[in-house]
Amino acid sequence: MKQKHPHWLKNGLTRVAKIHFLIAVFYIYQIIAYDAAKLITPEVLLKRWVAIGLLTTVAVFVWYLARSKATTLGHYKQLAWILILSDIAFAAFNIYSQRGMSSRAVALFFIPIIISTILMSRVAVFATAILSAIAYSTSAVAYFVLNFNEGYKIELWGEVLFYSGMFIVAAMLLWSLVKTKHSNT
Repeated sequence: MKQKHPHWLKNGLTRVAKIHFLIAVFYIYQIIAYDAAKLITPEVLLKRWVAIGLLTTVAVFVWYLARSKATTLGHYKQLAWILILSDIAFAAFNIYSQRGMSSRAVALFFIPIIISTILMSRVAVFATAILSAIAYSTSAVAYFVLNFNEGYKIELWGEVLFYSGMFIVAAMLLWSLVKTKHSNT
């Protein structure tokens, strides 16, 4: 049995997909500025172009399909998860490619956590925060192991625990706002 057309999710998903184009513009600006100042190697330059190209391709794909005439809630939920998982992968790539625990790209993990709120599901918000913590931890630990002596082990665990905890705190805060708004409508 088909559910009524979920306009709220379609509209929200279309908006967040379009916002990814702005993310791409800012990220490309950073790539160009860092390359012009010779802060990144040609290999890193290429990897970052590929990463933002892939994320933008997914955003275009999600934006296009979200505007389609699909009538099931499941269709839009799948598209939301494709975008969320792509954002997590993009953030993890940036953590690893920007020196692991020293990376300032940790803020990118808050994007998929925020996006998950459009699903209006506590499980989705907390699952996204947990997946973000796993991806962050894995990227930071992988960089530390493969590039030993670029930090202290206690610093690694402190950063991993702190930011993983902040992802959960962000999920709690966002869910409390969504729940409040949802119960008032």
